[in-house]
Amino acid sequence: MKNERIKYIMQQRGLTFEDLAWLSGVPYSTLTKIGSGATENPGFSAMEKIARVLDCSLDEFTDREPDVPYDFSDYVYRFKKLPDPMKEYIKYTIDTEYDQMIHSTSHDKIKMKCFEFTNIVQGLAQYDSRIERDILVSDNEISQYCTFCVYLSTPVLSPKFPEGSLLGFRYDDDYDPKNGEIWIIMRGGYLYMGRVYKRHVDIYIKALNGTIDDWHINSHTQYKRMGRLVGVLREGNVHVGADAR
Repeated sequence: MKNERIKYIMQQRGLTFEDLAWLSGVPYSTLTKIGSGATENPGFSAMEKIARVLDCSLDEFTDREPDVPYDFSDYVYRFKKLPDPMKEYIKYTIDTEYDQMIHSTSHDKIKMKCFEFTNIVQGLAQYDSRIERDILVSDNEISQYCTFCVYLSTPVLSPKFPEGSLLGFRYDDDYDPKNGEIWIIMRGGYLYMGRVYKRHVDIYIKALNGTIDDWHINSHTQYKRMGRLVGVLREGNVHVGADAR
């Protein structure tokens, strides 16, 4: 274990031992012993928590090359053979899992992945037109439950959600939508935001602006449930620029 390497990564992230203790839950005294080299072989649990906060692998704390147990070229070959809707599903799943893994907080702000969609056709947003940014939002009961947010750069959902609003969502693929909830659904590479309603065992989603026919979303193979609306993080007149990190 290279204690100097850990301190270097902390410096790159702009973190002190006090910050690291607060974010990771590892006691301050334990961290200082690791940083000074007094503890040469710290426990796996502590190092895993430290790596999660520093957004790095455990291999980066040593001179050892990462051990990759898979031949990823085979998976890349298989991925290229899949139809486009399945590729979008896989890419979104990877993006979401990665975002959840690196999700980190500061004392009064939460770092969150923000999506903006630049190509919207008849109320449908093209997933490939997304712009992704890491932004800081206020730490509160709504943001703590969100896994990503969406910036509305157009008035497509007005007056329900004004242009410039920042909406917080939670990725809940295994959660069954309930009546009245607002969800983002993807089909064929396009995203659709609407309110869920049920008829017996059938689940439908109705557009918030009334411009699109209702979708019957029971099938997981045709419709990917992208996220459930948690709440409005900021309403209207919000500018999310490239420097908002």
